[in-house]
Amino acid sequence: MRPAIIQLLISLCLISVSESDATVKCIDLDPTQYLCKNYAVDPITQQSVTCAADNSVQVMCETADHIKCIGKDQFGFFNKTIPDECHFGAHINYTTAVLLSIFLGFFGIDRIYLGYYALGLIKMFSLGGLFVFWLVDIVLISLQLLGPADGTDYAMAYYGPKVERIR
Repeated sequence: MRPAIIQLLISLCLISVSESDATVKCIDLDPTQYLCKNYAVDPITQQSVTCAADNSVQVMCETADHIKCIGKDQFGFFNKTIPDECHFGAHINYTTAVLLSIFLGFFGIDRIYLGYYALGLIKMFSLGGLFVFWLVDIVLISLQLLGPADGTDYAMAYYGPKVERIR
């Protein structure tokens, strides 16, 4: 009989836990415990409008009613930073690079567009390295293994094909 009373008291104590007793920060929750809203995409750059210089995006997330955490506003929302979600500073269009590589790559225009000027001129005067380098560059650019010379990523359609690098 006594264990039942103890269990009842413990369950009543757990029910009365208030939000001020929460010890977990909302940003540290497991991804299965919250839902983030879709963020706005700029139609020109195809990047999130909240894209930061460290390639992160700031989004509004909502927890379930029974989740208690520190950092929620009065409506149950909190700000979450999602890393590596955008490509800040991307200015070279992926589709343009692929099309230039296919149609004008044997003249080196694709390499010049990507910022590899010396290799573009070599390709131009050797007709794409006797068409070998032209074919190689089509494959490298299509697979996104050859990117812009300044180290930025391609500017691509938000819902387009993207390669995630594993490091």
